[in-house]
Amino acid sequence: MLAWAATALLGTAGLRWLQLMRQVRLPADATAFVLVTTVAVLLGGVGLAAGAGPAGSVAAGCTIVGGLAFLALFAASGQIAATPAVTVGGPILDFTAADDEGRPFSLAALRGRPVLLKFFRGHWCPYCVAELRRWTELQPALDARGIAVVTVCVDRAEEIRASRAKHGLRATMLPDPDLTLTDGYGLRNPKNFAPRPGLIIPLPIPTTILVDAAGIVRWIDQSTDYMRRSDPARVLAAIERLRNVERPGASQHEAPQRRERRRYADRSAPASL
Repeated sequence: MLAWAATALLGTAGLRWLQLMRQVRLPADATAFVLVTTVAVLLGGVGLAAGAGPAGSVAAGCTIVGGLAFLALFAASGQIAATPAVTVGGPILDFTAADDEGRPFSLAALRGRPVLLKFFRGHWCPYCVAELRRWTELQPALDARGIAVVTVCVDRAEEIRASRAKHGLRATMLPDPDLTLTDGYGLRNPKNFAPRPGLIIPLPIPTTILVDAAGIVRWIDQSTDYMRRSDPARVLAAIERLRNVERPGASQHEAPQRRERRRYADRSAPASL
């Protein structure tokens, strides 16, 4: 009974975690999930020690392995505190690259329309895919506002092409397997778990950058934990603030850079810069 109780406890917590992950709404404080997982692992261990039957032993073993795997990944999910090479109110760093179809791309060529520039880990990362799927739901709103979406990840071009169907986002997707673009923006995290040779490899720190039509950075949202991402509601709120400033009659009584920093640097949220 202890073994099955452990399995049920971990399963319930796991399903709730997956639900929140897909909604990009994981809690800032995940202590409850950690405690429940720890209790499930301990119950599974007690169940095995108490002589669970064959089926119970399998259930307890799976619970222990699954619970410990979650706790290990959670413990390693924090991102380094990196200072991006761009700042709110300053110019975006232009670059050229080839997209996943091998076509030349220039960020400067998008001048004249707002841009959402997204650095993420890869299409193998369930948290990245969940975030991009939620952005797909924003596609009509992004299209209505004329916003171009550009993504950068460590996947190779063929991996991006094979993975687009996972989220359906219409975006310019740039492969960055050697982290050239990532390093240009100062967004490298040198130690990450990833299904790549070496297991612990450098990856981008998940970061969202909103750029206005003039090429000025208006908002930066950087993950302090790769499991927590830019909530679509916050992305839309940043876009709406940008539209309000661009409308005729916006206040001109403050120095532009100071006004931009105050309006777009959402320092009250733990993931914002």
